[in-house]
Amino acid sequence: MTTPTTTRILPVVTASAAATGALVGGTVAAVRSTIAVNEGRITSYEAVKTVAKESAGTGLATAAGIAATGVLGLGGLAGLLGFTVVATGAKILWDKAVPTPLDNKSSNKLKIAS
Repeated sequence: MTTPTTTRILPVVTASAAATGALVGGTVAAVRSTIAVNEGRITSYEAVKTVAKESAGTGLATAAGIAATGVLGLGGLAGLLGFTVVATGAKILWDKAVPTPLDNKSSNKLKIAS
């Protein structure tokens, strides 16, 4: 249930959560991309594209999860579960719609240290 306070605060909270999600997603993508560049699996240009796409996707997914739980007025365990389901679903849809260069050239080979 939305209240007048929720209606005023929800956009600010959603935007803040989206920025945080984008930062976390971009950081993870930067680490994965750096490793892939060092292994020669992708180029530096492809790494930049990967970081941008992952940042956007994670930010949007986080915003969707926060907005959904806020609009529904969910809190506690129900809010956590609701956020997780919506954010995960949004990220899956994003990943299918906008593949990254890292996903297209990932190698399944394991390297054994000598």
